[in-house]
Amino acid sequence: MPETTDSIALRALADRLWSHLRAGDPYLAQRAGDPVTRLPHGTPEEAQEDAAFGKRLLAEISALSEKDSDLAVVVGEYARKLARADNDYWWTFPVAPYQTYPWSLYRQQVFEPFTFADGGDVSRYLSLVDDFAKTLDAARGKLVAQAENGIAVPRPALPGFLATIRAHRVAAADFFRVDEARAAGLGAAARGNLRDDVERIVDGEVLPAFDRLLDHLTGPGAERAIEWVGLHQYAGGEDAYRALVRQYATYDISPERVHELGLEQVAQLTEQLADIRGAAGFTGDEAAYRAVLQADDRFHAPDAESVARTYRRHIAAIEPRIGEWFSVLPKAEYGVQRLDAALEAGMSYGYYEPPVASNVVGRYRFNGSGLDSRAQISAAALILHELVPGHHFHLARQAEDTGLHPVQAQAAPAEFGAYTEGWAEYAASLGFEMGAYDDPWDAYGACVHQRFVAQRLVVDTGLNLMGWSLEKAREYMASMTMESPAQVASETLRYATDMPGQCLGYRLGATKFWQLRREAEQELGAAFDVREFHEVVLGSGTLPLTAVERNVAAYIAGRANSA
Repeated sequence: MPETTDSIALRALADRLWSHLRAGDPYLAQRAGDPVTRLPHGTPEEAQEDAAFGKRLLAEISALSEKDSDLAVVVGEYARKLARADNDYWWTFPVAPYQTYPWSLYRQQVFEPFTFADGGDVSRYLSLVDDFAKTLDAARGKLVAQAENGIAVPRPALPGFLATIRAHRVAAADFFRVDEARAAGLGAAARGNLRDDVERIVDGEVLPAFDRLLDHLTGPGAERAIEWVGLHQYAGGEDAYRALVRQYATYDISPERVHELGLEQVAQLTEQLADIRGAAGFTGDEAAYRAVLQADDRFHAPDAESVARTYRRHIAAIEPRIGEWFSVLPKAEYGVQRLDAALEAGMSYGYYEPPVASNVVGRYRFNGSGLDSRAQISAAALILHELVPGHHFHLARQAEDTGLHPVQAQAAPAEFGAYTEGWAEYAASLGFEMGAYDDPWDAYGACVHQRFVAQRLVVDTGLNLMGWSLEKAREYMASMTMESPAQVASETLRYATDMPGQCLGYRLGATKFWQLRREAEQELGAAFDVREFHEVVLGSGTLPLTAVERNVAAYIAGRANSA
């Protein structure tokens, strides 16, 4: 069928959006096979440029009659997000642990794989090193401007901010170093000049920029720090948080309803945990059972390699049955690897690192520090979330699907967290029917994991909207999870001072996927095929959940009519 005028116009808008995103995001540029020519500095001017582009894009897509296709919904949502960039810019602190995550990606995906064939490559590399120094100075400038506008750093977050920046500074000595093999295409003199120029920029610009940033955090930043946490305390913070909740949910839901939903689900999961304890013959309360589990050596790893082996064992247990639930699998392989040391101090757990041209294996990068206080009882649920059939089945496959526009296949997963993290949580919950949790210990751990994610709905909204103190949030979280005090401290700061609202997508998305699956099961009865349902969800590409709802409704109607 020939494309309509609107279809052609829509694809042109998506192409422009993709070009804009690649120009401002080295990660997306590299995934697209583009040479990385600059690093974003994180300035207000960049945010203003994003906002201007988003407003133009929004006006153009609003003029199209084709507004309901998957691609139109994705482009429209992205346009609305970009249009708010100049305002949203001020609500994150650039030195928070998860905000500095791109810095580690720069090392792994930009600097370390960089090879040199000629002088142009040398100039580009040196420019990128210089860009990194500018990023550090821009972070300091943003902190100063935030404080001047009434958005001062919360004092409880300062130690984590400082630890993160200091760890990155220590790593910077080797961050940009070029080994002989990568520079083999250059002459001896050019290699020597490259080495000297890198050292000059690192010693003269990068390290001093780190020091200026640290001096600010220990000086004026510390002096102006405030005692409370959460967006609600700042002028305009409540409105900003409501917008973030809608953005991360990708459907209309109020923070108040999110809070209520969290309380309901925590109560349900608490009851399920009690049932599992009772079936195991345990007569004590949850706190007593938690103490038993925490003291059991089976649930503590002696070293990082033991953690990796546990994850691999759980994946191997379900691999033979994957075909019963999924008809299309990603081609990329998967594995586990420990986090970089610079990130472990500030991250509670880890993250999924999707395959790219320079690193073709999708990996779960796990936190291998503090293992004496990290119980492994939820290891099965965690690795199903992160790899199979969770993030890897979604993200690796998205990148491989040439039928999807790159905005959907590569950019949208980071934008629509309720889909991305919601799918991973839904995938982890599939472990019950796939046999991953047949062992009562793993079943208990899976419920512990689910309740951990559900309590985020309560704590994030409590901290950012309802005036909860950090102490109240930590007491609640400690009572509803098996996390160590250090992990509780790190997680609550993540919600309140690093990525407010981001954690909500995990449970909201999973809840929505299960709601849609139950609707399909009820409507189709014996004709329901879980593999078809999963293909409807995954095969369309990453979408706002409103679009997923529409696609599932169309699938149900079409399947019912053909029965």
